[in-house]
Amino acid sequence: MSKSRFPGARSWPTRVISTAVLGLAGASALLTAGTALGDTAQPVVNEQFSDFAPAIADLRQEAGLYRRDIVRANMLLTESESAQFWPLYDQYRAERQHIGDRKVRLITDFLAQRNSMSEDQARALAKENFAIEKDKAALKDKWYGKMTKVLSERTVARFFQIDQKLDAAADVALAANIPLVH
Repeated sequence: MSKSRFPGARSWPTRVISTAVLGLAGASALLTAGTALGDTAQPVVNEQFSDFAPAIADLRQEAGLYRRDIVRANMLLTESESAQFWPLYDQYRAERQHIGDRKVRLITDFLAQRNSMSEDQARALAKENFAIEKDKAALKDKWYGKMTKVLSERTVARFFQIDQKLDAAADVALAANIPLVH
């Protein structure tokens, strides 16, 4: 068994949170432009998991840098495109931060309620999950429009293709590690 980033914790909730954070960090929601923007805000977590908040914040920051490096390596931007793209990227990622905060809260709420979830709690969690996905799609559509005002359609399509691949990889990690509702 590999060593957890959360000292002394070996339970399945810890493994799920660790994997979920790493997966989401590469995905849509959790990555921020935090290092670029100087944002050090802690993610919103269920109170039962507040001890994990600093570790989650650290993972988000690390993953944000990793994601940025992947985007940089695959965008193939000219100097003039780069000057236009990166400020837009940082703004886009900052808006994704808010959706990421909601996703962290959703996952930790689920884990906190997993063994004692009521029908109303299950409904609320499912509806929040659907709302997060809807808001993520709307945000991507908004930023596609903003980016194509200053960059070519092909360049912007390439970025959102990279973004989607990173999101998909993280979603697979989440799906593999978050247990089903009982």
